[in-house]
Amino acid sequence: MTYDQRITGSKGSKVLTGTGAHASLGAYCFIVQEDTVITVFEVGGVDSLAAYGLSGTTLKAGAYISVPEQSTITAITMSSGSVIIYNG
Repeated sequence: MTYDQRITGSKGSKVLTGTGAHASLGAYCFIVQEDTVITVFEVGGVDSLAAYGLSGTTLKAGAYISVPEQSTITAITMSSGSVIIYNG
């Protein structure tokens, strides 16, 4: 996939809501839809919550979180809120 294809979200998206675990995602970014607290954030199967500054943080609606090219978000768990992930 080229960088331009990532920006347009041409591989699709999915709304994630609730407090359950969301795994096997394969996403390159997400956009927060309402105030959201992330408790699990894995990139390439590796715990990356602290590396992305998401520990103990409430993300505000509209926040855009992305991972580097060739990386994928593989798991997210939220204690509150919702996000839209974009598939890579």
